[in-house]
Amino acid sequence: MPRYREEDGQPCVDVRVPAIENLFDKRDPAPFRDRDLDPGLREYLYDSADDLLSQGPPRLVFWLEKPCEPKSLEEPVREHFTYELERLTRGRRRDVRLGFVTLLIAFGLIAFFIGLAQVVALELTNAFGSALKEALTISGWVLLWRPVEVLIYDGLPWRRRRKVLENLLAAPIDVRVG
Repeated sequence: MPRYREEDGQPCVDVRVPAIENLFDKRDPAPFRDRDLDPGLREYLYDSADDLLSQGPPRLVFWLEKPCEPKSLEEPVREHFTYELERLTRGRRRDVRLGFVTLLIAFGLIAFFIGLAQVVALELTNAFGSALKEALTISGWVLLWRPVEVLIYDGLPWRRRRKVLENLLAAPIDVRVG
């Protein structure tokens, strides 16, 4: 039995609540925004869109017992995921900047450590000198680990998160009573 039902060939993420108020966070309102989505709802919508990522944007269907104006639900959902996408993009931009700065620092330190390793190899010809030379060389290359991780490997999950949020923004939203 599939986890998500389909409607006109499009997967649907169904959310059932008694009233529209149940969809919003009841804690202190976030500054600069009138209403924030309930944390459980946010997580459910995100996880569902992640499950359905290969199928494109899902249809978000909100089933309410009390009727409401569709705009009163559609706007906050779109605003929330627009904000999340902007926040994700800002964070990635900040991480990439930091990655390039640490990459430049790492290159400078690699040159220093390799140069120092060559001096050690010339001055200390015993086993200790050989071990110190190798330790300096390896230490220099290890400095590249974090910049490469930030610039390359952290980008892979970021792309997936961005695509999930884009799909949530593109998802048609239906408000139904029943």
